[in-house]
Amino acid sequence: MVQGKGMPEWGEDFIRKLDSLLYDKPKRNVMETIDRFFEQAKLPKQIPIDIAETDKKWIVKVDLPGITKDQIQLKILGSKLTIIVIHQEDKETYHEDYHYYQKERRQQRKEKVVELPYPIDKRSIKARFEHGVLEITGDKVQIEGRSIEIN
Repeated sequence: MVQGKGMPEWGEDFIRKLDSLLYDKPKRNVMETIDRFFEQAKLPKQIPIDIAETDKKWIVKVDLPGITKDQIQLKILGSKLTIIVIHQEDKETYHEDYHYYQKERRQQRKEKVVELPYPIDKRSIKARFEHGVLEITGDKVQIEGRSIEIN
């Protein structure tokens, strides 16, 4: 949603939080303040995807920096490929000087559906995850049209 002078809503929220980070007096140490800023910033939640094809194969490349293979799920239905990323984080902090204990849990789920112009052959699909890049490939399958006899 666009508000004001053409800046998206998330952009205005981001600028407000950045101003607060830079100009308000920190209530805790500076590094903790910076960490909280980036944890709470509402940035766009999109998964960057590149789709390509050769004569015989289709290729989908997904940039997922900071994600592990265990956090990724792939689902197939017809010509649709669904990429699901679930990021869970548990954080425990104990400050002996201030005698308090803090425990936080966060879960973030991102999902992207890619529709290919071909049905996906489950037998030929392969997925590989290296250095933060997920690459999914499969053979192109052409479905021949069937004739239907009219009675």
